[in-house]
Amino acid sequence: MGDLLTVENLTISFRTDEGLITPVQDVSFSVQKGRTLGLVGESGSGKSVSTKAVMRLLPGSAVIAPDTRMHYTAKDGQRVEVEKLDPRSRAIRRLRGGEIGMIFQEPMASFSPVYTIGNQMIEAIRLHREPNKRQAREIAIAMLERVGLSDPATRIDQYPHEMSGGMRQRAMIALALSAGPALLIADEPTTALDVTIQAQVLDLMRELQRDLGMGMIFITHDLGVIAQIAQDVAVMYLGTIVERGPTAEVIRDPKHPYTQGLLAAIPSLDRLNARMTPVPGDIPSPTERPTGCPFHTRCVHAIAGLCSARTPREIAPEPGRAVRCWLHDEAGRSAA
Repeated sequence: MGDLLTVENLTISFRTDEGLITPVQDVSFSVQKGRTLGLVGESGSGKSVSTKAVMRLLPGSAVIAPDTRMHYTAKDGQRVEVEKLDPRSRAIRRLRGGEIGMIFQEPMASFSPVYTIGNQMIEAIRLHREPNKRQAREIAIAMLERVGLSDPATRIDQYPHEMSGGMRQRAMIALALSAGPALLIADEPTTALDVTIQAQVLDLMRELQRDLGMGMIFITHDLGVIAQIAQDVAVMYLGTIVERGPTAEVIRDPKHPYTQGLLAAIPSLDRLNARMTPVPGDIPSPTERPTGCPFHTRCVHAIAGLCSARTPREIAPEPGRAVRCWLHDEAGRSAA
């Protein structure tokens, strides 16, 4: 099975009054058709910025490094070099929505409050699928029904504020899928929802992916959610992927201390009386990025004189796995 999207050496900087800051450094990942890649990490780890680069939605102050490669395989089999597309071009507008859909964390920030849900869906459908207005409305109603909204023929004429949070999120999913994308990017789509609605949305997204055969990138800070929805996971910390591999293997046997910390912070019915252990400290600002391993300032296993001085390379401790940590490198084991 070929890759839908391949990102190699993604490095993103921003011009600021204080100079150039680099919140994403040397990030590489791939997404296959019919599989979900989970991007997980704390706020400020670079997850959303990385996927916005794929959609070419970064602000004008952003600078993508010249050795970055972002290749997308379109529905017609054509290979698109995304990093070369002008963010204002017709080609990137065709890619957004038509090939790659995106679900945002808070749908109220994505839907215009002055137009009905139907108006916004119909516009997107006609932009990418070119039916007439009546056909586009029928497609929109069918998609609202598909995502589980009751009485979709009525809901389509409602404004976003007339729906509950869970209903808006379902409408946002319907909007993102209405043009039939091959790849879906979901940016923390369940964070603002209560636990019951969150479970319903996750079930819905799994079902839609299975039925439509999409690839998906699911962004979250919660490894527990990733365990439910993603086959593959990439753990990000301060703009760098520190560990990646099949989700079940990473959760069963996490290699990086940061991944271990994220798992220890998840509440579990299996250990009701055990204390959850938060990752110590706070994630540094990109303007104060530590030298060496970016996690060494919070790591209880940091090797003196090594982790603070030298950046670990990515190594494969076993087939299909990758980790950036001196604990798994021969040089680190010798120094420990």
